[in-house]
Amino acid sequence: MLPNRSIPALWRLFALCILLCYPIMAIKWLPFGGGARYLSILAAPIGLLLLLQAPRNEVRGQLLSAWHFALPFMPLVLVWIFAQIWHAYPEPDFNPLTRLLWCVLLFVGARRVGVSYRHLSIAAGIAAMTYCAVAMIEVYGLGRGRAWGGTYENRFGQYSIWVAALCCLHVFLGGPRDQSRFLNAFLLTAAVMGVVATLLSGSRGALGALLVMIVLLVFKSRDWRQGGLAAIVMTSALVAFCLLYNPMYERVALVYQEARNYFTEPEFSPTSIGIRIELFRIAFLTLLDHPVLGPGYTSLKQLYETHPAFGVPLPEMLGIPGFHNDWAQAVGIGGGMLLLALLTTCIWMGVSARRNVFCLAFLGFALVFSVSEIFFTNKMGLSLLMASWALYSAAEQNQQSTL
Repeated sequence: MLPNRSIPALWRLFALCILLCYPIMAIKWLPFGGGARYLSILAAPIGLLLLLQAPRNEVRGQLLSAWHFALPFMPLVLVWIFAQIWHAYPEPDFNPLTRLLWCVLLFVGARRVGVSYRHLSIAAGIAAMTYCAVAMIEVYGLGRGRAWGGTYENRFGQYSIWVAALCCLHVFLGGPRDQSRFLNAFLLTAAVMGVVATLLSGSRGALGALLVMIVLLVFKSRDWRQGGLAAIVMTSALVAFCLLYNPMYERVALVYQEARNYFTEPEFSPTSIGIRIELFRIAFLTLLDHPVLGPGYTSLKQLYETHPAFGVPLPEMLGIPGFHNDWAQAVGIGGGMLLLALLTTCIWMGVSARRNVFCLAFLGFALVFSVSEIFFTNKMGLSLLMASWALYSAAEQNQQSTL
């Protein structure tokens, strides 16, 4: 879709800048950053205004297009709402539904102003450089051990690697019409800076996104030699940094050590990896006891009190707010039904994204992150996934309409 000429140029430019600033969600120091207010306060109102300005004969088509964009998320959203109502939570969490509604308006707005892959590549590059600057200020200027953007170290690392990976995707897998030497140089520089921001965050789980990138570069590149070379360079740089940068090397080495200790010690130590493995064990036992709709999870303390078979909890376990991964969290909230809904959403997303390498990457990143962190069922994680999916789906349709 070409930008609607009935929209004034300055208004279109303003709306475009607002809709593309989604990376601010992981940087508290920026206006409207440090949470999902980008969607509720900025993107959704802009999208609604643009929809109201559309000619009446176009509104139905744009809403239908947005509906198709939203369909893959519906199993997770609907079953999540059902579980919240079924278990009569005193403060039901309807965040998946509100995220999706905001992103429907974001999608419509992106279609109306003609968001393109070139726009999105520039936004990703600026974001990656911004993350790197914030990380360096926090670590080397303020003396923090790990960069966190004022939010959370692992979430900051996920957002950083997300935009860094996008920069690489636009260079190596983007359409020829969006390529230029200057833009490619800018994006590759930004990609390196985004990876540096991720490494400074110390987030081990976020680095899993690079494995997704390597697979995509090998199997989806227009030039397999170029893609293979990029994958080799990326792998070599990652291994070298993890071995040479001592803070990251120590954190990566702990993964093996802590996992080994969990299975060899008579009583597991409450380390980062040990706790995560123990949470998977508790989720499995919970699924056996509540296979359909789950126990109506509110806290680990509640589960230990109502399920003596879990054993005596360590004090460190009782203060953990969630299961630390989406699959166990789904079991606790909605049992096998919600677990199946999450799996259905992922499969549906994969089928719908089979021809869009960007959306395919988003699904891969989310799956990698969901193993060690709550991502699909976290407000900021789900906001990043849905906002990126909406923007890149809109860009794909805009490009098809100009061919």
